[in-house]
Amino acid sequence: MVVKCKLTRKLHIDGWKTNRIDDEGLIGVAKYCHNLQELVLIDVNRAHASLSRLASNCHKLERLALCRIETIGDVEISCIAAKCTELKKLCINSCHVSDHGMEGLVLGCLNLVKVKKCKGVACDGVGWLRASRESLAVKLDALVVENQNQNATVEVVVEDQQPPATSDLRGSVNGGSSNNRRSTSL
Repeated sequence: MVVKCKLTRKLHIDGWKTNRIDDEGLIGVAKYCHNLQELVLIDVNRAHASLSRLASNCHKLERLALCRIETIGDVEISCIAAKCTELKKLCINSCHVSDHGMEGLVLGCLNLVKVKKCKGVACDGVGWLRASRESLAVKLDALVVENQNQNATVEVVVEDQQPPATSDLRGSVNGGSSNNRRSTSL
């Protein structure tokens, strides 16, 4: 089927119901879909070997979403960063990616403008990522910071280009201004 889809520019594969898509199917996509600009993979848990082929063969890939894929980690993200030179937007949701994977993105994807939903990335990693690439917009799905003094959990949703303020967790972040894009809940 993929042989007839050589002009495909957008492909969304959701393996949640059947999970029949495996490395062989994705290698077929990599082999024949060279014009792919957007790829969304959801619950495709046998995608380890094919990801390198997708990154190598789909040179026009600008948008990539990897959601709930247990086999995706720092090594795979670094591979994507090294080979997907046109990548502009990356969504990493419920994958095993940490600060090390983000380091690979900064070193490889020079056109990258947005990274979002990186739950395994710490505050330090976000700060380093932003310092290394000031034009990069980083959006963490939810960053949870423990307050040692009050035994409260504070959730900070980051949508702008400034690192989250964590020094004073009693009040509103950034003086309570409603013009910024941060929200805080106690």
